[in-house]
Amino acid sequence: MMKAIATSACLLLVSLQTSCKTKGAYEAFQQNHVSACRDYLGQQQDDCLASHNKSFEAYQRARANDSK
Repeated sequence: MMKAIATSACLLLVSLQTSCKTKGAYEAFQQNHVSACRDYLGQQQDDCLASHNKSFEAYQRARANDSK
């Protein structure tokens, strides 16, 4: 049982690390976040949308800088 949990945890970590290496995957995640922002109203919605408007290219640059 513990081996299965450990294996699942490892697979989850690997998928999270590689999940946004393609533009399509990144845009799908962004769209999901933007959809979730629609649950808010007014300034909260504006703040939520502003936090999810980074282009894939900007995301890649930030990710590369974080790994250094």
